[in-house]
Amino acid sequence: MQNQQIYQIPQQNSVILVGRLTRDPELKRTTTSKSVCRFDIAMSSRIKDQVTGEWKDSDPTFVPIIVWGEQADRCNDRLKKGMPVYIEGRLKTSSWQSPDGTKRSRLEVVALRIQFLVRVDAQQTAQQSRNVENAETEYVSNSDVTDDEESPF
Repeated sequence: MQNQQIYQIPQQNSVILVGRLTRDPELKRTTTSKSVCRFDIAMSSRIKDQVTGEWKDSDPTFVPIIVWGEQADRCNDRLKKGMPVYIEGRLKTSSWQSPDGTKRSRLEVVALRIQFLVRVDAQQTAQQSRNVENAETEYVSNSDVTDDEESPF
């Protein structure tokens, strides 16, 4: 029997996303009164058509986001459908059983840091909401993220 080497793979669970909210945030509270905010973002890429050479938007990818604590309250107060956000976080799988007994699961992002790419009052025109380069930003860091509590959603 040969000596087998066991290689330890480094653990890394981090994601960085930029997208637009597909709906207004939904805020709830846990049984211990901790704030939990959920919303989805949509992201798409620009791809070049190999036949025509034209640039097109790819089909959007929708990603569920969960935010905890004070950061959840700020997201609920300031974010609205259509606003662009920058999110740093980690992937988490949520599992549950549906009313008909089917086991369900989904992959979601637990936000650790969110950057609002436009101010809420800067959304007076559609052009302003699209001008991300000149947008004011707000950084919100989350120190309240835990896996100890059950999400009320």
